[in-house]
Amino acid sequence: MTVQDFATTEECIAFCRKEGYKLWVTDLSQEAEALDIYSSGQIEMPEKIALVFGTEAVGASTLMLEQADKRVYLPLRGYADSLNLSVATALITQALFFIDPTLIGAMSEVERKSLRTAWFTKLAQQRIL
Repeated sequence: MTVQDFATTEECIAFCRKEGYKLWVTDLSQEAEALDIYSSGQIEMPEKIALVFGTEAVGASTLMLEQADKRVYLPLRGYADSLNLSVATALITQALFFIDPTLIGAMSEVERKSLRTAWFTKLAQQRIL
């Protein structure tokens, strides 16, 4: 997974569209589709997904929701209707792996080497410091 920051929402949307990503935005409205791990095969997975998470307080921006190719949420049991952002990110990512197991490790060897090089460098710098 690659995390990328953008100065504006418009810049993020333009980048995703240019690179062929489908925008899946987390949302708790009635327009959102549940990422239910038991619905394997029922959710069509695009080749490239940009997962967009809003803030814990107010969620994703109106512009991002309007531009979403799909609005998604995790079905929760019990009394909670939302989760801490880091927990939601981890659970949604894991749910996608349950829904489509082919996503696990689904990258070319070139992408894998590039990712390892970037992360090994970052990890080594942290160890030195």
